[in-house]
Amino acid sequence: MPQQHDVVDLLTADHREVQDLFEGYRASADPGQRRLLVDRITVELVRHSVAEEQYLYPTVRKALPNGDEVAEREIEELLEAERILGDLDRLDPADRRFDSLVRDLFDVVSMHIRGEEDVIFPELRERLTAEERLALGLRVGEAKTATPTRPYPGRGQGGGGQSGTGAGGEERGGETGAPSGEAASGEGVSTGRPLAEQVRDWLAGPS
Repeated sequence: MPQQHDVVDLLTADHREVQDLFEGYRASADPGQRRLLVDRITVELVRHSVAEEQYLYPTVRKALPNGDEVAEREIEELLEAERILGDLDRLDPADRRFDSLVRDLFDVVSMHIRGEEDVIFPELRERLTAEERLALGLRVGEAKTATPTRPYPGRGQGGGGQSGTGAGGEERGGETGAPSGEAASGEGVSTGRPLAEQVRDWLAGPS
């Protein structure tokens, strides 16, 4: 069971984690490592997006005076990020377009982070009680750490890879482990559906 955290603290930590992954990408010149880092970014962004869609933005719509407008803007930014991730999924990381798309992705994600940290989070601290923020943080944390029974998608394995190599190089099983951005060695381009779509399906669990 996830530990209980204030939803603002929990989602801010998500932002810092994704920013660290972008920093790792910029520091690496190795195409294989860059692919692994983009896959990690994909997984973390999709988990973040799904949890916010389920719990954060319904609360934003009710709690903020212009909540519908704010929520729609943030959701559109996350959708744009996933569209870019889909384009990246179809490119070899050695392709000259890959780095340009990652910069576009960074710009969109940075805009999303600023919108939440400069607008949404201060409003939530003001308008929700500490207990309400903790309860919301628990629901968001549960959504982010959901572990369905279906196999976690592995790159180049048709969405159902049973095992693979995580971004840290460790071997992992796909049945019950939380996603870490798997990628088959030697595979620079996705051969099936975009990884972001596969992760969304995985988080949804059995239909």
